[in-house]
Amino acid sequence: MNSVTEFYRTLSNDLQKLIVDVNESKIFNIKVGKHPHVENFRAHSNILMVRSPYFKDKLSTQAIIDSVDENNMIVDIIQEIDAESFPVILRYIYTGVADLSTLDAQGLLNMLIGVNILQLEELSYHLQDYLINKYSNWIQQNYVQILSKISKNQENFAKISFYCFEKIGENPISLFSLKDFTKLNDDIFYIILDQETLQCDEVIVWEALIKWSIDQSPNIKEKSNNDDIFNTSNWNDETFDKLKNIVDKFIPCIHFFEISSSDFYGKIRPYRKILSPETYEEILAYHMKETKRKSTKLWPRLGKIDSEIIKSKQATSITNLIGNHYSLQNKKKISFSLLYRANRDGFNPGIFRNQCNDQGSSLALIKLDNGKVIGGYNPLGWMKIDPKDKNDYSKSFLFSFDPNLDIRSMKCVSVKTPIFAFNNQNQQALHFGTSDLIINGKTGTCIVKDFQNPIVNTRNFNIDNIEVFADEII
Repeated sequence: MNSVTEFYRTLSNDLQKLIVDVNESKIFNIKVGKHPHVENFRAHSNILMVRSPYFKDKLSTQAIIDSVDENNMIVDIIQEIDAESFPVILRYIYTGVADLSTLDAQGLLNMLIGVNILQLEELSYHLQDYLINKYSNWIQQNYVQILSKISKNQENFAKISFYCFEKIGENPISLFSLKDFTKLNDDIFYIILDQETLQCDEVIVWEALIKWSIDQSPNIKEKSNNDDIFNTSNWNDETFDKLKNIVDKFIPCIHFFEISSSDFYGKIRPYRKILSPETYEEILAYHMKETKRKSTKLWPRLGKIDSEIIKSKQATSITNLIGNHYSLQNKKKISFSLLYRANRDGFNPGIFRNQCNDQGSSLALIKLDNGKVIGGYNPLGWMKIDPKDKNDYSKSFLFSFDPNLDIRSMKCVSVKTPIFAFNNQNQQALHFGTSDLIINGKTGTCIVKDFQNPIVNTRNFNIDNIEVFADEII
């Protein structure tokens, strides 16, 4: 990626504003950086105002206009902007040229923070792309610094923020092995642990949570055994209570049933006092009796799902429903492969049948025009029904949820007449029950008959998109 980029169109558009705004330009004295690295820069107020929303707001207030120095120049002090990178920013403001060749990765990150303060959106996007393309290795060695600096305004750093979280998901150990990872603030750390795309053994995530939590309290850290953090023999109830207060919000992020029995005994049991009695008993019962799991964190992290309708976390909850119907045991994963997407392939039953028939068990997702999501699971696949296989049909179910609400509010409806769980007539794309869920193009109907309850509260509804996935237990 070229280190020198020209943004002449934006410069031209901004400078045209000076034709309308003919106010007298004043010299603006800008002091940037923190002691002892403070530097002074001079610029024309009119140029700054048309190029930077920050300076426009600043120079529009009487207070800043009145703050003149002994040379009758307006003065502004911006400690958060790095003095080394500001000349590059100032040149961009005046010329529309972003010459990044003089800055290393650290300098570019510092510049990005300054660019965000000055609200130079175009340059911010360019800087993030440049850092990602040219300094990807440096980014992965400096996750903590980067995420800490952008944590308060993640929406303004969407590209680099997404890149960091995506790479951490692919290789969480690259973060957890950093000496300073415990310096991440709790909001960022929560986002990381809550990702369904974390690709590592779950016990490693648990270990990272314990290390991070211990490091948040000097008192707990003092009692901790640095050589073996799972040796809590000298801990008292007060220490466990302090740790519990730190850990509590993160417990739902841990998929405990992915952790082996030996690791449960050696790495979870020593910290049983920071878990609720109900959670601990459920995990204990699972390992001792292989009882059916009850909590929402039943399944291994799903990873990515190629869906425009749901997110990975919602897919994991649906996976739980499938798993419960099959009574699958620990370490079993379900992967999804996209077969059909109506927005891409067309709202046509023929296309649906061509791409979904005889593909085995499948998951259907339907996004309604009100934003809600409904769907159904077909355990046999879209093919000719054999009445002799009626027991298999009982594993079919329908579900619905509002993406804006807690996923635990998801509604699941079981089939009560298994032989009529789904209909493979070619006239409709999707047909569950005799009339429980029928999709025709961009409209659908729901008249409860063969399932326990209606999946939507209206007989007729409109559809924004449909996706069908083949599922595979691995």
